[in-house]
Parts: sequence; C-alpha cells; structure tokens
Amino acid sequence: ILIDLDTTILGVKGPTNFNRGEVVVGCVPSAVNYFASRVIKQFHHSYPMVKVKLIDSSANDILLDVARGDADFGINFVGAQDQEVEFTELVTEQFVAACRRDHPLAKQKTVRWSELGKYDYIAADKGSGNRLLIDQALASLDEKPKSIFETQHGTTMIGLVEAGLGVASVPSMAMPSDDHPLLCSVPLIEPEVKRVVGLIKRRGR
Repeated sequence: ILIDLDTTILGVKGPTNFNRGEVVVGCVPSAVNYFASRVIKQFHHSYPMVKVKLIDSSANDILLDVARGDADFGINFVGAQDQEVEFTELVTEQFVAACRRDHPLAKQKTVRWSELGKYDYIAADKGSGNRLLIDQALASLDEKPKSIFETQHGTTMIGLVEAGLGVASVPSMAMPSDDHPLLCSVPLIEPEVKRVVGLIKRRGR
C-alpha cells in the first residue's frame, strides 16, 4: 500500500521529482526493439532509480491497458478514434518487404504486393492489428500473397526471414538498421500501406 501511495504521489508531483517509483509503458512489439528501446535507454540514464515495466502486447490489448489505467501510457497505432484516450501522432511509417540481402527482392528499389506471392511468404496472423490493416488495404487486389508461415509478432517474422524461411511484410519500424549484415527492407507499393504510430494516454491524465 505504501509503495502504491508513494508512486501515486510521485505521479501527482510530476516527472521533475521522479527519483524512484515505476512507469508502466504499453508498446506494440514491432515498436520495441528499434524504437522504444532507445527512448527507454535515455530515460534510464536520466532517472536510474525509476523502474520501467514494459508491456509488449497486441495493439488492442495496449489500448485496453491504457484505457483502464493499467499502463501509464502506450505506443500504439490504434486509439485515434477512441473516446477514452488521447492520441498524439509520433510517426507515419510504410510497410516494407523484409528479406535477406541474398534474396532476389533485395536488389529492387520497390516491391509490388503481388510479387510476394512468388516466394515463401511470412504473414502476421489474423488476430494481429497489422494483419487487419493489410487485409483492408489489399481487399481489392487480385493477386494477394498467400502465407506459408504465420506468427503473432513482427519480431518473430523477422527471425524467420533471417533464418532464410521466406519474405515478410512488416512495418518499417520493426526492421533493424540499414547496416544489418543479413537483413534489408524494400518499400512495398501498389498499394502503399501505411500506419500512424502515436502516444496514447487516458484522456485528462
């Protein structure tokens, strides 16, 4: 009870007095490795005694955690239309084809969605928010890529690509830096599929 009270008082006083306590951050997995982790590192350097609890879960789960107050805030691509949360846009990103550098697609400047069907295709499962975005965007496309592998998280998809099991469509944020020795990404076109990633928090908090 005392710990909870202490954390509540710190929250009321504001971040200038954040010498200890806990911050709970919800974050979609595709934004953790190469996006949120850098910010968390900077925060830890400034406030080394503050515990950071990271909830890496689906977009819908993160939205619920923030709306219920289980997370202080979240990094998400859903919530802009939700009345219980405030959504502040951080970045708009495009979906890309993730492949190995020795793959034929790696030599192209762009890749059409219909081209992915020529190779073993790794997709997000039907419960994923990214899958919903892609399915809606490709609804009118005649030649849709058919998956041979499906996973729940983008990081798992990247791992399968790195192992040489196929190509995947992932948000650009999920990809490692351009100097990665094995992996590269190529923008997907016809159509371009984009998502807006933002900061969500309970309205008025």
